[in-house]
Amino acid sequence: MSALRLEAGPPVRDALRRMRAYSLELNQAATKIDQNENPLDFPEEWKAEVARRAMARGWNRYPDFELRDLRLALASKYGFGIENILVGNGSNEMLFAVLATFVDPGRGVFVLEPTFPLYEKIATIMGGDIERIPFDPRLPAIVLGREVLERIRRADRPVVVICSPNNPTGGVIDRTSLSELLDSEATLLLDRAYGEFAGQEHLPLHPRLITFSTFSKAWGLAGLRIGWIAATEQNCLEVRKVSLPYTLNVFSEEAALFALEQSEAVSDRLRMLLEQRDWLNAELASIDGVEPFPSQANFIAFEVDEPVRVFRELISRSVLIRNISGYPGMQRALRVSVGTPEENRIFISALRQSLSQRSQS
Repeated sequence: MSALRLEAGPPVRDALRRMRAYSLELNQAATKIDQNENPLDFPEEWKAEVARRAMARGWNRYPDFELRDLRLALASKYGFGIENILVGNGSNEMLFAVLATFVDPGRGVFVLEPTFPLYEKIATIMGGDIERIPFDPRLPAIVLGREVLERIRRADRPVVVICSPNNPTGGVIDRTSLSELLDSEATLLLDRAYGEFAGQEHLPLHPRLITFSTFSKAWGLAGLRIGWIAATEQNCLEVRKVSLPYTLNVFSEEAALFALEQSEAVSDRLRMLLEQRDWLNAELASIDGVEPFPSQANFIAFEVDEPVRVFRELISRSVLIRNISGYPGMQRALRVSVGTPEENRIFISALRQSLSQRSQS
């Protein structure tokens, strides 16, 4: 038999050839507090009710094309009109659609440094010119200086992507900086994935503002992938042009509707996580050689010497956190998600042991 001849594949865009796919370092651990997930699963009775509702629907039929019930429920809860809400398969999908709407080749896209790397990746796919905004991740607020604001104002139809609280640092955008951005000619994409943990209210609608929210974090539905945006009616109409139809399945739709009905109970669970964040921060600050960053999210970044070694030693103790030492300006940093009280105690104990073992070696 002759050897198979490998044919050259179709030409790939140059920008994509230079990129790496978004990836995670997959490790196994009994205590998993690495992805900013809500550690509290839906109670069994809640799951059963969602399943009952989903079972009552025909699975052979497409979901409601307009997702009217869910959009109306979100609009009612947050004070918008149904025409101001779009829902999709996680906020990442919504981010992709919005960037596809407002970014064309050569458009300046301003992103924080460090921040969630998917913003830059998607903007690059769209052909945008990336402009990085460095800031001090150790400060509780992200302040955009006069020089940065002038750079943004001088750009042609700029797009600015801000995550507040910012992932992976935990700081929030300064209110003055936010107001100045809205007063500029920039289109502001505000990712409030962790907004509930900072007690942030939704901003009023603005012609150049698109706000992203998710059910993955405070609502505890990361496994069902539900995200949404709030924007003016005109902006929603434009985003719909590039959005794929039927991206949210009936099961996720029913889960989101049910979660909104349980808002008070979800708020009680959120308060417990905030108490645990305060406890975790205090414990980290009490350990010699550990410097936590101020955080208003459901995670805390902290600095240690030899972070990769500490990360590996924690894995050897079956505790998985996130190694973020590869982020710009975060060379000594790791990030831990706020877990249950038991998970947090296990992590602190393992961290103390790891640092103690290192100091003795």
